[in-house]
Amino acid sequence: MKNERLIHFIIMTFIITGIAWGGLAIATKLKIIAFSDPLGTFLHIIGGFGPTIATFFVMEKPLTFQSIMDFVFQYKKSLVCFWILVMMEILVIGISSMELNKAIPGHLIPLVFFQAVFIYGGEEELGWRGIMQLLLEERFLFPIATFMTGIVWGIWHFPLWFVDGSSQQNMPFPFFLVLAVILSFWLASLYKKTQCVLACSVFQGLTNTLLSIFVMQLNVILLLGLIIMTSYSIYLWYETNHDLRRDEK
Repeated sequence: MKNERLIHFIIMTFIITGIAWGGLAIATKLKIIAFSDPLGTFLHIIGGFGPTIATFFVMEKPLTFQSIMDFVFQYKKSLVCFWILVMMEILVIGISSMELNKAIPGHLIPLVFFQAVFIYGGEEELGWRGIMQLLLEERFLFPIATFMTGIVWGIWHFPLWFVDGSSQQNMPFPFFLVLAVILSFWLASLYKKTQCVLACSVFQGLTNTLLSIFVMQLNVILLLGLIIMTSYSIYLWYETNHDLRRDEK
């Protein structure tokens, strides 16, 4: 039954996103619409909601307003690690970049963040960490489940590299895939520690916002920061496992 839930989630996610983003890719290539057109924006948003929509069809509890609220807003443990990861990420990206994207005025940053949490990224976390990661952890060790989720998550974005006008075209896909796996470890550890899918949504929204408002620079500071944050995420996973074993005794 759990295997079926995972398969159904993956198939439904890729069908929804494939139709929306695949159609958008074809339409922009043929110059039928532009990425920034209202229809282009609509298809982009619908594709991004593929994991979210699929989540509602594979939830264990009956789909009601209350079950959705519980799924999104519940948390069972301290959120201290969330704030630590937030501060670390802001410092790592900010210090390594030291240059703001002039195309985004400062007064629009709150709007960019809100959109990144609820429309352009954060909404995905209901599926990736709230469903897929947990189901994989029931069959595989945490690092393997996290790596697999990160790979699938990264590949899921692949159609955007064929959409003329998408920001993904400015980044080599292999580099993006590596970042997706790294971020997957941060988010999976965050969820494992907090049991809060909303915290993951906000954190991914913050990540997307920082990547938008800063001009990214690949340098020693960034690489060192990624290593430190990943090490901290592994520590969170280890600490959580240790606490679970202690409670079982």
